[in-house]
Amino acid sequence: WILVTIASAAMQLTAASAREAGSNLTLAARVADGRPWKMLMDDGRTTSLVLFSDGTGTMTGGPMQLSPKWRPTADGMCLKPMPLMSERCVVLIPNKNGFVGSRDGTIVFTLER
Repeated sequence: WILVTIASAAMQLTAASAREAGSNLTLAARVADGRPWKMLMDDGRTTSLVLFSDGTGTMTGGPMQLSPKWRPTADGMCLKPMPLMSERCVVLIPNKNGFVGSRDGTIVFTLER
């Protein structure tokens, strides 16, 4: 009886962890759908961002076209705009038009369609 109870509790925790990981990856996957996003930066600049499921993307509208790399995180995603730039991680917060990318409670960018 005790072993069955312990095994049941362990299975429920594992299932909850899998659901959480799946929903977090889904946020990043929803952004990385291969369709263009209007990206509004915190400094007022506007660019176009397209991310693909393979971890690559394109960013246009700035002084030069960038080929960012991205990866999902537990609560959002990390973006590396180009090889010599550092990776920047954000929490993704869904809103009615797309997503807000936030770091340390500050909005870094907004993605809209």
